[in-house]
Amino acid sequence: MPELTTAYMQQKYPSYLQLVQAQVFFRHGERAPVKSHLYPENKWLYCERANRLHSEFMKAIGQFLALDEDMPPPKIGTAEKNGNAGGARRVHVGIDGLKYEPAKWSIRLGEMSPAGENPGAWDPRACQMGQLSDVGLDTLYRSGVYLRKLYADKLRLIPKTPMDNVSDWLYVRATDYSRVIQSTHALLAGLYPGYPGASSNGHWSPFDKNFLRQFPIHTRHLEEETMHGNFACDIFRRHFTDIKIADARQLKWLDDLYRQTEQLPEIGGRAKLVMDRVCFASNYHPIFDEIMSMIAHGQAMPASMSREHLDALGRASKLQWMGVISELNAQRLGFGRLLDDIVQTMHQAVSAAETGAAAASIWPKMGAQRQKDLLLSHDAGVRSETESETPRVPRLALYGAHDITLGPLSIILGANAQSNWLPFASMLTIELFKDFQTMWPEHQVKRCLSRPPTLKPSSDTPAGYFVRVKLDDTELQLPTCLPKGKHHPTMGPSMCSLEAFYEHLAPVVPLPQDAEKECRIVSPPA
Repeated sequence: MPELTTAYMQQKYPSYLQLVQAQVFFRHGERAPVKSHLYPENKWLYCERANRLHSEFMKAIGQFLALDEDMPPPKIGTAEKNGNAGGARRVHVGIDGLKYEPAKWSIRLGEMSPAGENPGAWDPRACQMGQLSDVGLDTLYRSGVYLRKLYADKLRLIPKTPMDNVSDWLYVRATDYSRVIQSTHALLAGLYPGYPGASSNGHWSPFDKNFLRQFPIHTRHLEEETMHGNFACDIFRRHFTDIKIADARQLKWLDDLYRQTEQLPEIGGRAKLVMDRVCFASNYHPIFDEIMSMIAHGQAMPASMSREHLDALGRASKLQWMGVISELNAQRLGFGRLLDDIVQTMHQAVSAAETGAAAASIWPKMGAQRQKDLLLSHDAGVRSETESETPRVPRLALYGAHDITLGPLSIILGANAQSNWLPFASMLTIELFKDFQTMWPEHQVKRCLSRPPTLKPSSDTPAGYFVRVKLDDTELQLPTCLPKGKHHPTMGPSMCSLEAFYEHLAPVVPLPQDAEKECRIVSPPA
């Protein structure tokens, strides 16, 4: 991320532009690979602090179980699909006698203990597959520090200390994945170090009930989550199921990549087994993911593999995973609901700003876009929030997510679909500004371009509002924002007028009933 020098701030945040709201999507930090295909003998001993923090969190929400206790039946149906229904879950006991619960993909799904496992021999540094590591914790902490310097110290969008009820100006949501929830904690610890209280090492806040009381974190059941892509939609999901390498190899560069990979002396045989499987989404990504996780933790990549070869695996993974996102229908059905969440949150901020509400504490409550939220509660585990706990329209919204969230979103919002796979801890930022100095012509105040149908029509749209989208520090440009009059005259096309931003998203955001209808697959007549 860039150094926030005076020159940088004057260029990117000039005094005549007031930052009204920022919505930040961040990928979780570095982790162990989701599965170790190439080096199954590899020991991933990078999770000592992550294990302690995860155990603190599971205790805080009442999901930590003492050794040998049976786990109650999981709460959601996906557990049965994963073969976990009714399974027993155990915590490990480290060599220092402390109990740890290994991080699971989902905080509400159980996992069978491996047969013959000896909990007493478990290494407290050990990572589960896919678990956020200590390296990832530190990376997200630094991300939080950067956001604090920018949005609290420099721009004063949010308070320098988390005063009173932070839900009056801060909204935090994370997918129900342990690595994402822990990344969210680490980012918040960097955003507000020492709150609600530092641990013995000086800056890491314990992930306990007090932390959840200070910083409410929201999540959703898997079937209600919009940050994965709408895999409940059959038409969208069929792009990702039963992916065969023979189909990929019809493209010459992917066929060349397959042949080059299977010929690598060190890993070629195992890599070929992975590529030849019928996969979900990508035949290349499991290989790319494992090697990138190794590099992130200081391990050497295969000696016979060049960096160019690895980058090609990343591009192949992105093409298979996200190539379809270049199509409007896939954008609509896969990510229209999430984009509607973003648009509604932004639109409510404009309405609040236009009423002259100076303080975030008197901004209205958030609307329908958070009705599916669950609260990671300090008092009763994972539950629905009460009316009094409903957050207000935020000045800063933080969304803990995944590569398969930020990648498609960035493509929809102007990024190059052919670029490399997004690294760990990437950030996609959507900033809303108001130019309170420039005098706008009357026709710009009254104009009404096409806009998402979930927004109420208006013939009196306020001018002077602009939207900037950044992928890390790269400013993205939308096609609808390029013509003169549809972006800020001084800041250029990356500072899109609010109406031109809405115009771009109008065909992408469907009404709920339309999305449901479009997702149905009509079987051909017999």
